[in-house]
Amino acid sequence: MNKQMLRISLVFFLSMLLSVPLMKAQTGNDPYVILVEFTVDEKNKSQVVELLSEVQQQTLDNEEGCLVYDILLSEEDPTKIFLYESYESDAAYKIHSGSSYFKTIVEKQINPLLKGSKITKVTPVVSDSALLDEEV
Repeated sequence: MNKQMLRISLVFFLSMLLSVPLMKAQTGNDPYVILVEFTVDEKNKSQVVELLSEVQQQTLDNEEGCLVYDILLSEEDPTKIFLYESYESDAAYKIHSGSSYFKTIVEKQINPLLKGSKITKVTPVVSDSALLDEEV
């Protein structure tokens, strides 16, 4: 009886395990993705957003390696501005951060207006089922 229950439990467990889509972190030549969080005085917010919009336009117009450059405003905290940036590779991000407009606008104009900033490198997670959907 115990062996039969063990077998049934094992079969059930394996069937449940196999039915869950497999998730994996991307590796190798995957995109270089960062989340940037800026903290600003509310009085400087519109100026920072305007400057970020200029960086966004320059980046999307001039950098083939930039896949996404989104500017996001927090609905909960008016002093927070977020960026979601995705590049083809680490090398593409280095081209971005070494560009003349990055140095002029971000380093010289935006940074002095910030109360704080945080950059978090993230890795997209892809499920096998999502990969199958893309291949169809």
